[in-house]
Amino acid sequence: MAAGLLSVFVWLLPLLLSTVFFYSRRGPFLDPLCSYLSWNCANQPLVISGLTTTPTDPVLYGPVLQQYLHKFAVNEDLGGSLAVFVDGEPVIDVFAGFKDLRHTIIYDNRTLNQVYSSGKVLEGILIARLVDKGLLDYEEKISTYWPEFAQNGKENVRLKDLMMHQAGVQYLDDDKGDLSWALLRDRTRWSAHLARQKHHFFSGSEPSDKQQLPQRAYHAVTRGWYLDEIVRRVDPQGRDLDQLARDELMAAYPDVELYYGALPNAADWDDRLTPMHDYPVLRLLGRLFIPHALQTHAYLGTPGLAPLHKISSRLFQTKSQTFKSLALPMARRARDFRTKDAHHVPSTSFSLKTNAHSLARLMSMMANQGASYNSSEPNLISQATYERATHHTVELEDHVTLDKHPISHGGWIRTRNFFPDLEGVLVQGWGGAGGSLTVWLEELKMGFCYVTNAMGVVDFTLGDGRAKKLLVLAVQARKQQLGL
Repeated sequence: MAAGLLSVFVWLLPLLLSTVFFYSRRGPFLDPLCSYLSWNCANQPLVISGLTTTPTDPVLYGPVLQQYLHKFAVNEDLGGSLAVFVDGEPVIDVFAGFKDLRHTIIYDNRTLNQVYSSGKVLEGILIARLVDKGLLDYEEKISTYWPEFAQNGKENVRLKDLMMHQAGVQYLDDDKGDLSWALLRDRTRWSAHLARQKHHFFSGSEPSDKQQLPQRAYHAVTRGWYLDEIVRRVDPQGRDLDQLARDELMAAYPDVELYYGALPNAADWDDRLTPMHDYPVLRLLGRLFIPHALQTHAYLGTPGLAPLHKISSRLFQTKSQTFKSLALPMARRARDFRTKDAHHVPSTSFSLKTNAHSLARLMSMMANQGASYNSSEPNLISQATYERATHHTVELEDHVTLDKHPISHGGWIRTRNFFPDLEGVLVQGWGGAGGSLTVWLEELKMGFCYVTNAMGVVDFTLGDGRAKKLLVLAVQARKQQLGL
């Protein structure tokens, strides 16, 4: 019996080794049969559309585009969009790839993509616009706008605390066991559920000096829900963030599409919104448990592959702050945040559906201190509000992400240490689960956005290695353009 099993194993060993070899040498975003057995592989050439060169200098930003296309060639990307604006004009503005692993549905300029936490950049802009109008103040207590919020230790929480992820409501206690997408549709019950949440760092009984000690924990999912409650109470028309984005930004800038909630037409969910493709489980397990030296081996692995972020292991620890802040009873996995139920009510911290052009266009105005480059368009925010929102930062260790980033009152990262290859360059913005990255670089007058339907692994907490490499190349090109 043992001899028979051994002979079968010996016979199967070449097949197993070849399967492992093919799988390790191919990128993650392929049809499974192609990944494992080199069978059923798509032969459709890459489709790319949009602005691929700038009229002023068709060569300068070429390396950015080449790197972007390379990721498709090695199957580290599947479908997405990339936009880089300089001085208010696009130098790269492309849509590329496919919506499906078989490469049968083209990802084009009609395609919308969920960008997860990159939507927090837009949240911050919409809040800044309300500050601009005098309807909100970063220094004001949230209870001024929403009296019911002042309970269970949250009495002294200010708007800027919420924007900087220091409000202490990074996850929700499901005290009645009714937390569900259906609950979000009941405005009265949902508002009460949010208001009665306790402060997870302070009970309210501590001495006042202790209550002022800041603690940061990434409000990955909850920040948008709390902001929406505040916004509906201060907007004269009672609009939420989704309606503000549509009524004000999409109206002012017709080439921009920004949807936090349901899409304009029922058919758009299937026709325009791309499915998201998760990183393969087997490959993820390999990234978690195979020694990094082997993963980056020149022949067996991928040289230059970044190690997983330390947050990755926390995602499996159900008692950790990380797990409780990134997961919900009705959404334990990333795919649970992209169902129709999850988008029926706007959840602005993760539900934005857009494209790279739209966000990079807004980022270009942020890089111009909120001002539009087009005299026929309104400014995004005033320079005074821009300075209030961006020029005050707090740097704290985050209990959820385990990172330490300076974050401004506007709710954006503001740092000169965003990435080793960008040290000294001021970067502001945010990134999203799966790899999206939306930032502006004020000193270079640059807006940048990378959007993908291929969910990467957590090698960085803001965007991933794919986006950051593109940003580095874009910055290098811009510096060369400026003679820096």
